[in-house]
Formats: sequence, C-alpha cells, structure tokens
Amino acid sequence: MAITPETVTQFKNNFTPVPLNRYLATITRGKVLDNNLSNSLRFRCESAELPGRSHTTSDQRLYGPVRKIPYNSGFIDTTLTFMCSDRYIEEKRYFDQWQDVIQDPDNFDIAYYDDLVGNIKIEVVNELNRTMYAVDLLEAFPQNVSAISVGWGTNTDYMKFSVTFSYRKWKRAIDRVNETDQRTRNIFNGR
Repeated sequence: MAITPETVTQFKNNFTPVPLNRYLATITRGKVLDNNLSNSLRFRCESAELPGRSHTTSDQRLYGPVRKIPYNSGFIDTTLTFMCSDRYIEEKRYFDQWQDVIQDPDNFDIAYYDDLVGNIKIEVVNELNRTMYAVDLLEAFPQNVSAISVGWGTNTDYMKFSVTFSYRKWKRAIDRVNETDQRTRNIFNGR
C-alpha cells in the first residue's frame, strides 16, 4: 500500500489518541470483608496500570537457529496509587484491614486463599464516559501497601500511597467493536 496525501488525511481524520486520565479502577475485596468503600475508591485512584502479559518459553533446536516455544503465560504485578481523604485516611485503613485478614497481625495465621482474594476492574472511558477497554484482574490481593511520607515542608501536596497487587490472571472484560472502530481497523489493513 502506497502512502499518499489522501491516506495521510484519512489517518488524521480517523485517529484520536486516547487520553491517559480517563479511567476507573474498581476494587472488590475478599469475601470476608465488606466492600462499602469500593465505589468511592474508583474516584480516589490517582494512577493505575493496564496489565501486561508475557509468555514463558523453552528453547527448541532441531536444526538451525533456536526456536522459542511458548508454554505458559505470566502476569506481572500491577500498582495502583490512591489519594487519601480527610475522613481519617480511610483509603489506607481499607487496605490495612485487607492485609490484616490475609495474615492476622497477632498470631500470624494466614487466611484461606478463597477468603482473601478479590477482583479489580480497570476501565478506560472516552469523553462520553463509554467504556472503550476494560480488564478484570482475577483473584487479586494487596501484596504490598507502601509507606506514606509526611513532612513539615510539603504543605502543597496531599497524602497518597501505592498498592501493589498480585493476581492470578487478567482477562478483557469488554471486547466489542462498533462500526466506527471497525472502519478504522479496515483503513489500517488497507481495505
């Protein structure tokens, strides 16, 4: 396919970059915990990561260059950052309580796996607040809740902390393509 001024114009008319600041992250904790703060946390999530995926491979060599053969998927831990409210830093308490259920801070007993894991949904939305892409992180739990730094000299910033989540796997929650999206895909495929 030759690049012509018409194809460049077509590309410009059919391409709008997705802004980074239009997303929602909904966290649902394990079964033994209430989730009354879950909906409020969606708006207090300052930053999130759409998860990646990798494949574990083994090298196979019969003759010539080595071939990498995939045999398993790997999922990389993801980090979400939350802003703290003046409601007694309830966001940090939410995750502290979750960690206390994972391992009792007094006797160090570990909870049953099915009781401690929850789910996280990350949705990317457009200007009309329609979901463009969404993923569910399944069997998630907070592996690490970061420290919060405080100081006398930082009076223009606000409290925030990061939570690194481990999860078993992720999957796309929505996989619909409307006609406009399909037209755009066809342009890139030369149709």
